[in-house]
Amino acid sequence: MNRKSFRIGGLVMAGAIVLAACGGSSNTSSTEAPATQAPDSAAPTSDAPSTDVPSTDAPAATWAVNTDNCVDPEAANAPITGTVKIGNVLPLSGSVAAIAFAPVKAGFESYIKMANEQKMLGDTTIEVSFEDDQYNKDLTPDAVNKLLDAGVNLFSGIIGSPNNAAVRDTLNEECVPQLLALTGSPAWGDVANYPWTTGALAPYSIEAKVYASQIKEQFPDGAKVALFTVNNEFGQVYLDAFKEIANAADSGIEIVDEQTIEADSSSPPTAQINAIASKAPDAIVAVPLGAQCPTFLTEVANAKAANAGWTPNIFLTNTCASSLILAGAGEAADGLFTSNNLVDVNDPANAAKPAVADYIAYMTAEGNKDIITTAGAGWNVAEVTVAILKQASESPEGLTRASIMNAARNYSVVSALARDGVTLKMNGEADPYQAESLQVVQFDFASGTFKDIGSLITEYEG
Repeated sequence: MNRKSFRIGGLVMAGAIVLAACGGSSNTSSTEAPATQAPDSAAPTSDAPSTDVPSTDAPAATWAVNTDNCVDPEAANAPITGTVKIGNVLPLSGSVAAIAFAPVKAGFESYIKMANEQKMLGDTTIEVSFEDDQYNKDLTPDAVNKLLDAGVNLFSGIIGSPNNAAVRDTLNEECVPQLLALTGSPAWGDVANYPWTTGALAPYSIEAKVYASQIKEQFPDGAKVALFTVNNEFGQVYLDAFKEIANAADSGIEIVDEQTIEADSSSPPTAQINAIASKAPDAIVAVPLGAQCPTFLTEVANAKAANAGWTPNIFLTNTCASSLILAGAGEAADGLFTSNNLVDVNDPANAAKPAVADYIAYMTAEGNKDIITTAGAGWNVAEVTVAILKQASESPEGLTRASIMNAARNYSVVSALARDGVTLKMNGEADPYQAESLQVVQFDFASGTFKDIGSLITEYEG
């Protein structure tokens, strides 16, 4: 790849900071299933899901990326043959985020392994390599640079709003697809300025609207609400979105307190929750990070015990909406509200569905049964990524970085783990978010499952 000179300046400087801080250590892993391992697609093994790649239907009038301003337009349009290489950066060590989100890696690489076994891209092998940035945005550029130097053709599923933002300029200037960022920042919808970047999650602004509507239903005479957010870009975007809604004249919501926690803090937020409890809000909207989710819930339970009669409704970011993550809180997680647009694979009613049963069987065969709830996010992103690659490979241009980006902004797919009624889709600038439907759910500690509250909310679909 023809590399832009600014790498030798700004981005290599970032790498120097990493070397000084971490001694140059790096946690890299790669998975590639050779074509020789592929079974006959007409007769899949008993522990493998269906060989069918989800069909993608491109909108009639399709958006197309402009490669004229790329560092190397020829490279952006060059055929990708033999092996397509995916890069992924996520927290695997060194932070509270790693404890919660490391299972995403297992889900992603398991789906890619299955895709290769079943030859979903025909004779093209899919290779995925992972780098660990410890959920530290200062480490993300170096991790991405390392994968670029290794020749990856695209990135998919990078975790974290600040982490994706830290590499967005680089990947757009070099015209390398940055697909399905595992974050709900509305920034990933800026197609005009960042055409090579897309997001995977429902925008936090939509999630905030969904919770605000639910609070209005629960408290028709008005509600006092406290906000608890992680002190980084993720928390700030969410905070701004909810405050905008609450400040509307007809919201019926009064924000009585705002508390934060640092992104790298593993200490219980005792002081913050006690401050919130002193205001006795009717509801708390909480946006902690990773392992901070169960810690927050435990502190709320302690504060409730110390303040008789105070029983606030808890609305927790859906990035915590995994029974695996919530298990650390025990009974303190019971009754919380959150949201999702994927099925709860831990619910026996869903586990009986063929697509979900296939997912569980495959993950179990891979030794990952204990992490299927959180790993589902990685599986889902990998599944959509492969569908995009397949659509790109079948385009008149064949598989190129540009055709991957075109497919990534023009598709409609129903993934295996999607809730009934949820279609993941994009349509250029007209609809730049793949997921805008959400289901409000309530966690039941006794069963370890989420129960639907009302119907699937689809009114925000583009």
